[in-house]
Amino acid sequence: MTENTMGRGQAPAAPIPMTLLQKEILQDIGRRHTTSQQLAKRIKLLLMANQGQSNSHIKRELDISLNTVKSWRRRWEADYDNLVSYESYLENQEVSPLDLRKRLISTLKDSPRSGAPKTITLAQEKQIIALACEPPADYQVEMADWTHEMLAKVAIAKGIVASISSRQVGRILKKQPSSAS
Repeated sequence: MTENTMGRGQAPAAPIPMTLLQKEILQDIGRRHTTSQQLAKRIKLLLMANQGQSNSHIKRELDISLNTVKSWRRRWEADYDNLVSYESYLENQEVSPLDLRKRLISTLKDSPRSGAPKTITLAQEKQIIALACEPPADYQVEMADWTHEMLAKVAIAKGIVASISSRQVGRILKKQPSSAS
């Protein structure tokens, strides 16, 4: 059987394109002690992909998922032409080598997460936590202990927030470490 007909998945992915300067900068960033492990692993992944290593080999070598390997290969390939274009400004001295380094690092950062933006500020969370530390009787609530529902109602009534669910109050309080007495 030939290599492509072994019945074990698809043919190896082609090496990703990378200029010599991009490769040198990535290797330098990857060697620095101040580079985060996450960034260093992404750099290793791209350098291995540039050398023609298979996705499954990279996956095993770096102990990451196959989807992660494919995702970073796709992101690099999608941004490659922009990176080459940006690098050409270096020759005209329109950008500095440091600018190119920063541009490469920005390519390797996480994309913004999907989902609704945060609507409750940290200051509002702190006010809700402070409210939970006060006795309910101070707010004419006839209860020995706060419920999440009553905290939500009082927070709205006090104008801390325009609206909040009892579940959100619970999530805010759960994030706080409990004090041992």
